Amino acid sequence: MKKYLFFLFPLLSCHEMITPSNSFSEAQDLGVIENTEIDEASGIVASYKNVGFLWTHNDSGDKNRIFLMDNKGKGKKEFYLEGATNRDWEAIAMANFSEGSFIYLGDIGDNNAEYADCAIYRVPEPTVNSSTPQTNTLKNVQKITYKYPDGARDAECFFIDQNTKDIYIVSKRESAKRLYRLPYPQSYSQTITAEFVQELTFSVGTATPFFITDGNVSADNQEIIIKNYLQIFHWRRNTNETIPEALKRAPKTLPYTAEPQGEGVCFAQDGSGYYAISEEGPNKIPVKLYFYKRQ
Repeated sequence: MKKYLFFLFPLLSCHEMITPSNSFSEAQDLGVIENTEIDEASGIVASYKNVGFLWTHNDSGDKNRIFLMDNKGKGKKEFYLEGATNRDWEAIAMANFSEGSFIYLGDIGDNNAEYADCAIYRVPEPTVNSSTPQTNTLKNVQKITYKYPDGARDAECFFIDQNTKDIYIVSKRESAKRLYRLPYPQSYSQTITAEFVQELTFSVGTATPFFITDGNVSADNQEIIIKNYLQIFHWRRNTNETIPEALKRAPKTLPYTAEPQGEGVCFAQDGSGYYAISEEGPNKIPVKLYFYKRQ
């Protein structure tokens, strides 16, 4: 009996270590971000190669650039994507594969549902240090051009299954939001048609507060968060569960303090919580960074 208990306790401890809590604290205000060039922050994602740093970007009207800041909102380095165009960059994602970590930029905004196609740019993530210039150019940019099977859509949320390498896109404005998939391998040379997967049963409604503005998959590929202007929804994937299967289940609603025009959300790379960032909004309120710590 004593021997049995001796082995049981370590197993319980290991299980607790690999199954993080689904509870998070209220917002921790990290203050106004240092780089005033970031005024329409539409997406945010945690870096793989640069521990403790975050990538973000502005949406339409800005140049073809992304910004790097630390997890307190400090830093002014910017990186231009060679050959890319910022028609309406609305989301950013990251994935870590055996061949390295990659940044994905979603040129997927379409307020009036008027564009024949959309694009997602993919570029290897750079390693940044104190000697990296303030302004840089990222090369080897690949472009995934796609169209929807059921007409033009506005979207501000996409994320990547790091096991299958499939890309998932969530529409923004419909009453029942729609989930699409770009299955791996995605073409970089011709326009592909996204697969419609399913309608979603959360954030239902066409009023502005129900618009989907961002989403993220955790570094361990096990958790999903998606936000609208007033709420953040959370799923933990079950064993062998696909992302569409997870999104069929009712989500948990996480803590969220409404921002002037809160759009971006992402998990911390170490899973310790999640970050949120806002556009400055119509009242030109300086952009702040918020953190919600896992309890």
